[in-house]
Amino acid sequence: MPSFSQLPHAAQLDLLERLARAALTERYGLDGAAVRMEVQRYEDNAVWRVTPPGRGSFMARLSLRDGRPAHQQRSEMRWLESLVVSRTVTVPEPVTTTDGHYVVPVEVPGHDEPSTLALLHWLPGTAEPPYRQPGVAQEMGRATAHLHEHAATVPLPEFDRPVWDAETILLEGHALTDPGAQEQLGVQGAAALRKVAELITPALQEGSQDDRGRIHGDLHRENMIAMVGGRVGIIDFDDCGVGHPLLDIATVLSSIHRIARTEKGAYETFAHAFLTGYTQVRPLPTDTARLLEPYLLLRDAVILNFVTTAAPVNADVASWGPRRIAGIVAHMQAYLEGCPYPGTLSSEQS
Repeated sequence: MPSFSQLPHAAQLDLLERLARAALTERYGLDGAAVRMEVQRYEDNAVWRVTPPGRGSFMARLSLRDGRPAHQQRSEMRWLESLVVSRTVTVPEPVTTTDGHYVVPVEVPGHDEPSTLALLHWLPGTAEPPYRQPGVAQEMGRATAHLHEHAATVPLPEFDRPVWDAETILLEGHALTDPGAQEQLGVQGAAALRKVAELITPALQEGSQDDRGRIHGDLHRENMIAMVGGRVGIIDFDDCGVGHPLLDIATVLSSIHRIARTEKGAYETFAHAFLTGYTQVRPLPTDTARLLEPYLLLRDAVILNFVTTAAPVNADVASWGPRRIAGIVAHMQAYLEGCPYPGTLSSEQS
């Protein structure tokens, strides 16, 4: 039998869906054969919308590679439960198994890494809020700030998640430490990333542990949901961890800049409204105007780590990954030549 990684993309998904259906039946008390399963994404996780007959929908996430150990996923679920109770920002509510577990192991034939399944209630709404509509940018800012305010004021003593900082993302990141990743970046791209890491690490290390806390870790526009009534919800906490809140802020801004940059003034208008919404809930982090640019660069280093890890083993990522690498490398080279990094704001705008 071929290893799991040798199977075509469609065959992998077919196998994973069969395994997920079995787990839904055995562990969650659902009729796995009867549910409708709609693929939402298959990169490092396989994600489906699961709809049983006559019931509301769920989100099933089968983690395959680069997935967090089960105890770290349980920390993620505990944070989500705490956020649900707080009612300050709308997030998916975890579903436990019939015997009370957040995460269940799933054995994937031919796959030598631990795999796990988690189930959450589906968050109704529309992914990628229409950021140009009046009030939406402010609500995106308010949702981000509520997330950070909860992290700063509601303790979770057993929160055990990755640390997202200059050391883990840049100095120890896949893009700078793996020979295969270096090949994908190219000689000039790898050199640019090393120089960027050298230049921005001191700024990223500023502040104390009091400036760090629980963060989403991947708060791009597609992980925000436009809800009925105008509120914005947040999904996909798979990369949540401990870090500086500016990484979340930079991630939102960077994701909007990518689609708004061709329309004069559109990004700046969004950024101003987003940051205004944030400050309606809590103050911006200290020195946001100066530190935003290094965190925008750090966000793109996160993307490089992900793409260089996933592209060799995932056909979907391989279809767009090289273009994304080339674009980020070009931006970093321009930054090293003195150009502001994409998404950077003037002190007046921030």
